[in-house]
Amino acid sequence: MKRPWGIRIRLIFMLLTLLFIPILIFAGVSQLRLNSSMEESLDSRVQAGLEKSNRSLSLTLEKYYTLLYDFCTDDDMIDLVEKFNAGAEDMESVKIRIRRELKHICNRNDGVIGLAVFTADGTCLYYDGLSSSTSESLWINSSMNLLQDEVEMYQPIKYATVAGNDPVYVFSIQRRLIDYRDIHKEVGSVLISVDERVLQDAMKGTGSEIFVLEQDGRVLSAPNNSMIGSTIRLDQISRIGNRSYSEYKAASVTNEKSGWNIVEFYPLSHYQKTMRDQFWLQVGMVFGVCIVLVSAVLIVIHPVIVSVEAVLKAMHRVEEGDFTTRVEKRGNMPAEVVEIADGFNEMVAQTDLLLGQVRQSALEQKNAEISALEAQIDPHFLYNTLDTINWKAIAREEYEISEMVGDLGDILRYAIKNAGGVTTLGEEIAWLKKYTRLQQEKLGKEIQIFCSLTSEAAKCPMHKLLLQPFVENSIRHGLHGSKKEPLLIITGELENGMLRVKIEDNGKGMPEETVTILNQPDYHREDHFGIENVRKRLRLYYGEAASVLFESRPSEYTRVTLCIPVMEEKKIENCDSGR
Repeated sequence: MKRPWGIRIRLIFMLLTLLFIPILIFAGVSQLRLNSSMEESLDSRVQAGLEKSNRSLSLTLEKYYTLLYDFCTDDDMIDLVEKFNAGAEDMESVKIRIRRELKHICNRNDGVIGLAVFTADGTCLYYDGLSSSTSESLWINSSMNLLQDEVEMYQPIKYATVAGNDPVYVFSIQRRLIDYRDIHKEVGSVLISVDERVLQDAMKGTGSEIFVLEQDGRVLSAPNNSMIGSTIRLDQISRIGNRSYSEYKAASVTNEKSGWNIVEFYPLSHYQKTMRDQFWLQVGMVFGVCIVLVSAVLIVIHPVIVSVEAVLKAMHRVEEGDFTTRVEKRGNMPAEVVEIADGFNEMVAQTDLLLGQVRQSALEQKNAEISALEAQIDPHFLYNTLDTINWKAIAREEYEISEMVGDLGDILRYAIKNAGGVTTLGEEIAWLKKYTRLQQEKLGKEIQIFCSLTSEAAKCPMHKLLLQPFVENSIRHGLHGSKKEPLLIITGELENGMLRVKIEDNGKGMPEETVTILNQPDYHREDHFGIENVRKRLRLYYGEAASVLFESRPSEYTRVTLCIPVMEEKKIENCDSGR
């Protein structure tokens, strides 16, 4: 017959079963949340790197574009080229002066390795910075005059060989020479050639490895120039040339100025190592807790086991006929066992009762330990913590930090409590002011807010958090980097049963093409998910009755007009009762 488990084994098994499963679930959920957090962190880093690379590329191209523009509109240079076109008697002197100016500009500006002037009849006058020559060049020739109807264009990558056979890759920008005294007059064009390495230097530090692709997918700039000229498909960028990037996270963005695509690769080894370390840490914690629990159980129940075994021995002796046997009492003997010993003569009548008491005592002890180990999260923990930080800031006379912590607490309460519910325009704007005060700390400037609401509009109901994405975009994309004093203007009024709210900033503004794209109903862009989210919510709340209109003028303003129907009282009650 199989011997039944003893009390020690039963208690250990039950405790491990009841505690191991919750701990395992907690560890699994923690691991999943860490995975999600790491992915979000990586995505944020990738997005920030792409934006920085895009800005750096635009600034670099703008530098050489400005240099080219100044050259193409210089009256003295226009006069020299027009003399050449007219066949001046001192033709050689004109050529020398043009080449001298080309050499001067090339030597004075880093990265510029060549300049060429194409006259009206196709003649090419150039200076090659690599060979320091105006008569010999391995890569400048008349076939590079590709400019036709455009005022400006970017040309594909070129290859040149210098002393020592070290490869040099260049890209070129060509612009038409314009005589503003007669803009229709055909004068010629200028080609500026720039070392490809300036692109890598400009974007250095933004990502692990950065590639710049032409519109056809050909590599224009790369960390290793042996990859230049390879072709990359943006939908299949796991391999470039002979190198695999399967262990990298790839992301791309199109530079609006040049039409080039920026592709960045971020290594996943660090994140994968972190995930592995966290996994083994969770495993170690689970086993460590189990070992501690088993040890604790053994320590707690040891006196009970010893006492019970003493009683069993006495019972066996009684079964053998020795009714004079008595259970020896010890100082650490539990009260239940003492009672058993005292009632030993009535053992048969009291056995079930005493065993029931032991079981009940063990169960209560187990439940007490489980209750003590279960963590209960106070729903107001976050607010209480912020309140504690606030009082510490006040105690240290950090009143600005105290005000920011207070604003953050109010923002969280407003956003979390009845999320998606109905508020009024006045309450929404009061919340936005606190939100803006926190954002201006990151901006580094005080943001002036001007609000103009009619009394009816201020009391008008609307869904919460509809205006926040537009205010955030105004600060991040409009006011950030602007030299003006930041200003936000918010107006609200009722008109023909519609609540019309306008949000305007005096920031950098947007090009007309961007405004047109934003005003398209089916507009979708990953880095503008806030705007897309608002549009989806408007369709859910109001159907086709609501609208969003963008207006902007570069370097002056950006204005967003939100129109929503005035909500009826019955609909407001339905919204609030559904949450």
